[in-house]
Amino acid sequence: MTRFRKAPLLALLCLLLALVPALAAETGSVDQARDQLAAIARELDKQVEDIELLRAREAVLRIQDEAQKRVDARTPELESLDARLAQLGQAPEDGREPADVARERRSLQGQRNALDAELRQAGLAVVEAGQLLERIASARQARFHERLAERTTPPWRLAFWQDLADNAPRDLRRLDALWQESARTVRAHWADTPGRPAGLLLAALVVLGLGCWLGWGWVPRLVAGKLPQGRLRRSAPAVARVVIATMAALIVTSLLRAALLPVRPPEQVAALASLAAGLVVFSTFVTVLGSVLLSARKPSWRLPAISDAGARALRPFPLLAALAIAAAIFSQRVGALANASLGLAVAIAVAGALLTLAVVIAALARVQRVQSTATPGADEATGEAEATPHFRPWVNAALSLGWLAAAVAVLGLFTGHIALSSFIAMQVLWTAVVLASAWLAMRFIDDLACALLGGRGLAGRRINTRFGIEARRLDQVAVVLSLLARIAVALLALMALAMPYGASGDDLIARVRGLQEGITIGQLVLSPGNIVRALLVFVLASVLFGLFQRWLAQRYLPTTKMDEGMRSSLASLTGYAGVVLAVAMALAAIGVSLERIAWIASALSVGIGFGLQAIVQNFISGLILLAERPVKVGDWVVVGDAEGDVRRINVRATEIQTGDRTTVLVPNSEFITKTVRNRTFSKAEGLVKIVLPMPLSVDPDLVRKLLLEVFQEHPGILESPAPNVQIDNIDGGRIIFNATGYVSTPRQAGATRSALLFEILRRMRALRIRME
Repeated sequence: MTRFRKAPLLALLCLLLALVPALAAETGSVDQARDQLAAIARELDKQVEDIELLRAREAVLRIQDEAQKRVDARTPELESLDARLAQLGQAPEDGREPADVARERRSLQGQRNALDAELRQAGLAVVEAGQLLERIASARQARFHERLAERTTPPWRLAFWQDLADNAPRDLRRLDALWQESARTVRAHWADTPGRPAGLLLAALVVLGLGCWLGWGWVPRLVAGKLPQGRLRRSAPAVARVVIATMAALIVTSLLRAALLPVRPPEQVAALASLAAGLVVFSTFVTVLGSVLLSARKPSWRLPAISDAGARALRPFPLLAALAIAAAIFSQRVGALANASLGLAVAIAVAGALLTLAVVIAALARVQRVQSTATPGADEATGEAEATPHFRPWVNAALSLGWLAAAVAVLGLFTGHIALSSFIAMQVLWTAVVLASAWLAMRFIDDLACALLGGRGLAGRRINTRFGIEARRLDQVAVVLSLLARIAVALLALMALAMPYGASGDDLIARVRGLQEGITIGQLVLSPGNIVRALLVFVLASVLFGLFQRWLAQRYLPTTKMDEGMRSSLASLTGYAGVVLAVAMALAAIGVSLERIAWIASALSVGIGFGLQAIVQNFISGLILLAERPVKVGDWVVVGDAEGDVRRINVRATEIQTGDRTTVLVPNSEFITKTVRNRTFSKAEGLVKIVLPMPLSVDPDLVRKLLLEVFQEHPGILESPAPNVQIDNIDGGRIIFNATGYVSTPRQAGATRSALLFEILRRMRALRIRME
């Protein structure tokens, strides 16, 4: 087989790996490390197995790490030598300098040149190691694709079964030998220490019972008594049950291994035990995860939008999927440990593919039957209306992809592409497990962040009480933190999904770390660290300027002689200036100098000139209003059809509250370019004017006296200017009297005029003065 033909190459790689720590630990081993990298690169040119690529990758990573440590550790020494040489200065051109100074310069220069050469070699080793890691990753992916493209004898042909029968005696002997070795190891361990294994088995049973009690008895009571109302009361128990069950399975398998095997069992037995323990833990995780997500017995605890009929239909499949994955992986690994023949290995792969395909097809058929036979929004069993449909609409697309994958896997079995068929079937189940785990983790993170840090959360209320931070600000922080955490979960899920395709999690992590160096745009470097630093500077500066604005508006300005409108305008201008300064400080933190900021402003001005003229016009007009104050907060103005009190002058528009208590938003440019009537400008007084038509037969002096008395007796009419009554005209047999008086503000004019009219009419009736 290929594995045995490449044994010399594997031995060579193992020898190279054994030499790496010694090479890295020696002084001056940078050249040797580069030679080691070159040797590994030459071996990669040959056809190697995936396990050999993994070991070569570990060696390269070790060399790269040692070289980088050397660069980080000795760079300060180079900087110190450069500083000492700079202190000595340049040697004089005529060569006249003290001998000790020249000797010191030569010594420092020699040390500096040697150290610089060493650091250059170490940096080159880091670069070469990175390039070699890229080659290894590409080789692993190529090997993965080659393995999927391999074709063997399909199981429906007689040759497949003939080959299996021919190798059956040898395979049975090897499997029996593995079984006998495992059994002898267990019997010997029990014979040496009979009491200790029994105690460990008892402890495993206790841990198993304790885990069941914690997950299904203690958690519901804890949730009902401790957690506040909200979504966290459903997601937290689900996560707690999954974690408790997985940890209990991990502890139980560890106890069982300690009870059945000695501390150092044979290599094959140890590998078999580790495989079985890992698969048990994985199966427990998958089963409990599916159980808590479906919650077939307790619909009120169900997190996904799945109906009762849908949950009952999918209830057995988490356990079936876990058992199918465990059985397929366990059988393949047992065959590899027993060094089974190629025919048996292919037969095991076929059996695993059939088993996983059966689970996939059964689940797809069950979901499709529930979707097609039951009307949306109705229970399949009772026919009663439900609040949620059976499944989300995207499930239909998932069904289509699932059937397509199953069809390709079945076709692979018939055409002899057993590895491809097994991989597709396994990947469908693996994708479902990863996506379900990621969805539950994201839901729990979002619920936890909102329940703790939100405005109504446990920690949010205390922060609001102690520090006075608004609830909506806390909600924003909670949402942002939840988003960042869910992005991290999504990246982990992406890594998990990519692992079967030949890309390990370390490869993806290395690519993500590569982004830390940033993206260079001209002389500007945009890296995650710089962006986070800029955001922190902007937030901190905004908070400080906001606190200063609040202190200015609430503490300092009220102690001055400024009116309310001027104080509001000055506070608004301070807020705008704070935002501009915070943006400038953030740009400076990200590496943008003042010249670049000016260049950015110039570039933005071009776009502003073409597309944002109206916005900029209103913004500048708002600044003029705040500076010149032709209109201020509290004024009663008339602009076009809008008339009312100025409530707020914003950046773009001014809020005016009309007499019917509605708010009109008037663009600031209207106050600059159009005629504005300000009824309260410079503390203007309000005019009360009453026009009274009377017949020619009336006594003019009596009417004049009556009007003056009514105006003078009203408490709202000012004494200066004094009220006045005039005859405007005599027209159509009537005398037109015009009575005027002033009030302290125009806002009182309407109510005062109404009160005066009531009093005038009452006195005219008492004096029997008729208006006809």
